[in-house]
Amino acid sequence: MPTNPRARFGPVQRALAIAAGAILAVGVVPASAAPAPAETGVTDKQIVLGSTLPLTGIASAGYKDLAPAAKAYFDYVNANGGVNGRSIVLKYYDDEYNPAKTPIETRKLINADKIFAMFQALGTPTHSTVVRDLNRRQIPDLFVNTGYSGFDNAATYPMTFPLFPSYVVEAKAMAYFIQNTPDLASKTRCLFYQAGEFGDDSRRGFADAGMTFATTTSYASGQQLVSLAPQVAKLKAANCQLVVFFGVTSATARLLGDSARGAFAPTWLVTSVGADYDSLVAAGVPAALINGVNSPSFLPPANDAADPYVAKFKAILSQYGKDVPFNNFTLSAMNAAYLATQAMALTGPNLTRAGLVTTLNTKASQLKSAGLTPLVYSKSSHQGYTGYYLGRYDAAGNLVRQTDFVVTATNGPGVAAKSTYRRPAAPAKLLP
Repeated sequence: MPTNPRARFGPVQRALAIAAGAILAVGVVPASAAPAPAETGVTDKQIVLGSTLPLTGIASAGYKDLAPAAKAYFDYVNANGGVNGRSIVLKYYDDEYNPAKTPIETRKLINADKIFAMFQALGTPTHSTVVRDLNRRQIPDLFVNTGYSGFDNAATYPMTFPLFPSYVVEAKAMAYFIQNTPDLASKTRCLFYQAGEFGDDSRRGFADAGMTFATTTSYASGQQLVSLAPQVAKLKAANCQLVVFFGVTSATARLLGDSARGAFAPTWLVTSVGADYDSLVAAGVPAALINGVNSPSFLPPANDAADPYVAKFKAILSQYGKDVPFNNFTLSAMNAAYLATQAMALTGPNLTRAGLVTTLNTKASQLKSAGLTPLVYSKSSHQGYTGYYLGRYDAAGNLVRQTDFVVTATNGPGVAAKSTYRRPAAPAKLLP
């Protein structure tokens, strides 16, 4: 997930990233000289979408299953008539969460696969290398898989639609929950974050909420592969009783393990993108260390069998993606695929790029989803989901809701506030 490429990559890798960007620019005819037709990627029989994500590498834990899960939902739609008679094809490539590779893989999607739109491309440093070019070429950039607030800029990125509540919003929500949950409010709190945009967004959200910490520390993306023991020692020395953590899943796994080895056992409040139970267990974290971890979420827990969206998505994945695990990450990916399918269907049989963007800007209120918070898209704001509830993992790995309400906020100044939003009922088949 998001990080500052300058923090992670050395001079050689930065040079590779610049070179890769040049390859993309040279390899494709500039849009100003020969704009692609709006119907690129659409035929009478199919719609082609594309994505980049880490199928391998340091950030692959959990995230490698996202595109296969989305594809399973698209396959389900195709088996039920498609979108206005067209099947959805999802092409995706491994960029290893490396900004040097993302432009190269995106070039394949644009030039070779002739995609209609990008879908759920993952990561702030990676997607930052291509987002301007996608917008220049007027390629819809759907539901970017990161909470970086900078992509919510409808003026600069009119084709880009984030989906997750931003890390700014998540920090504001965490501040609300800390202030209004007695067993959290009474503890000495500390902040630990991934350096770069990820951490910058979290710090801005906490500052907007007026929340301070006894101490703060950070790590550079990739450091979690070696050790986070120095940061753990700093937190322990500061007598931190509540540690708020903004990091990717592999870093959460390392943090919990290094803390246990260092006899440091505070209360944890972990960002939603780094707290998936199944992914942490798969990374080798003992279940006992996850028990009691707090984490916000904007979706129902993947283990909530009573939720109609969860139950249907799980059934779809079991049929169309049998080797893909069903967890909070893959639920999120399938939910994004459901939203994309509805938006394309609403645009009508004459599917164009411009038409899809207009649909999202004007008809977002008609889109149903598993999301438990409002979804905001308009010509002036591409915020996406707007809030969170507070959850806590129990001994069985269930994320148990601690609040029966959500709090919402914007990416601008201000604090989170309790919302009265209620999600629309789930359609029986979850088809557009």
